[in-house]
Amino acid sequence: MQEDDFRELADEFINLANELSEDWATPFLSAAFMYAAARYNAHFFALNDGREERRAEAIEYYCDQYRKMLQECMAELSGGDAGG
Repeated sequence: MQEDDFRELADEFINLANELSEDWATPFLSAAFMYAAARYNAHFFALNDGREERRAEAIEYYCDQYRKMLQECMAELSGGDAGG
């Protein structure tokens, strides 16, 4: 997967969020997007592995990835370092 493709796809979700923000409050919309991502990733895990003994590992992975992405995006918005 190319980084440009990844960011282009992410921008599609952001554009959808911007459209939806005309009808929904931003905190509600943000929570709904996080819930949708959680549901999608849970479904992805269930289809590709789904083993009970791997669930905690998968949760740790997804949480770690989200934390890194959030730190990166906050740093980009503030012009600062993405360190944690």
